[in-house]
Amino acid sequence: MARLVTKLQRFILLALLLLAAGTAWADSGKEIFEKQCASCHSIGGGDGGGPDLKGVAAKHPAEWLVRVISEPDKLTAEKDPAQLDLVKKFGMEMPNLGVSRDDAQKIVTFLGGSGPAPAGAAATGTSGAPGAEAKPVEAAKPTEVAVTKELLATGVALFTGKQPFAKGGAPCVSCHALNYPGVNGGALAADLTGLYDRMGESGVRGVLKGLSFPVMKKIYADRPLSDDEMTALTALFKDTSAKKHPARDPYPVAGLGFFALCIVAVILFKRRIR
Repeated sequence: MARLVTKLQRFILLALLLLAAGTAWADSGKEIFEKQCASCHSIGGGDGGGPDLKGVAAKHPAEWLVRVISEPDKLTAEKDPAQLDLVKKFGMEMPNLGVSRDDAQKIVTFLGGSGPAPAGAAATGTSGAPGAEAKPVEAAKPTEVAVTKELLATGVALFTGKQPFAKGGAPCVSCHALNYPGVNGGALAADLTGLYDRMGESGVRGVLKGLSFPVMKKIYADRPLSDDEMTALTALFKDTSAKKHPARDPYPVAGLGFFALCIVAVILFKRRIR
């Protein structure tokens, strides 16, 4: 009887230790999620820059979730069907943010997936710690931006660099194009004309808040955009989507006029030398 009681005590102690470990693992995952993922993903707030992650642990195996967090580029290269569906839906591949497998597993635990397996135990596909499943609070959808002339003017000025960002970040036009009157963009990165169509308001705000793509992350590491700057740029992208401005003519009228003048000059010169 005494031996049975001892075994029961050991079992209870082990269960309590696993519960504590799983809870700590999930809490750590929450911190990483808020730092690395929350700018594009909500939990119950709807799709944004990426899919809403409420219930995602029930839709995909834990190992797939770990991989899509830690090595999304490899999943795309392998033509993983689930990953390709996401790329098609959101118009881009989630960037590889350099999240380690360890941290990815913590995020998965926070989202309600499998926790860390106990030392020496075989992986079974079930949670490694009883009660470790996280129950995140649903995120509220942001209030939609009311597009005004003032906001649009500020958005254009910020995009083109006529008005510098408060923290000193590089203007969008340095790398991105946007089909909007008064904007002449670069060609080093994606054209942002259809950004609002692909991501919607919460997605655009998420991208501007996180700026998590590898190149942007380095440029804006210590230069986050202010709420007012994000609002003005969101209004600009929203207006670009709503008005569907015609594609900019690669051969503007002035250029064609100059070209025609050159041809006339050449013809007159030839006639004169005859």
